[in-house]
Amino acid sequence: MTKRLLFLFIILSMGLLSGCWTTKSGQKSGIIVKVAKEGRYWGTYEGELIRGGLEDASGATGREFHFTLGQFRSELVKKAELAMQNNDHVIIFYHCEEFVAPWRGETKCFVDDIKILDTKDKKHPPKESNDSSVDQ
Repeated sequence: MTKRLLFLFIILSMGLLSGCWTTKSGQKSGIIVKVAKEGRYWGTYEGELIRGGLEDASGATGREFHFTLGQFRSELVKKAELAMQNNDHVIIFYHCEEFVAPWRGETKCFVDDIKILDTKDKKHPPKESNDSSVDQ
């Protein structure tokens, strides 16, 4: 009887604590370099975003941000895969939770939305030259 109550208490506690407390939320921009279904028992879609260092070829190493997209192949997963395949710069909107049940993801950060930035069509204005040898 006590084993049943203890088991019921543990299951109930995990259900109540998982997804209750959002510890942080915000936005991050960068390039998605990985979208994969991972997990030993419960497969969830996990991703990795590299922030900085890739687009300007500065040689600086970008910082990684690992996130969970969810358990099922949703529109969010398709959008992340499309951005990764096209090497698009994105802004992800995310939140992180304090307690996460094992079947919800490998990380504590969950993506709510992905905005793909349209940087390829923008024309960069010509740089002004400071050449003093121009005829006046």
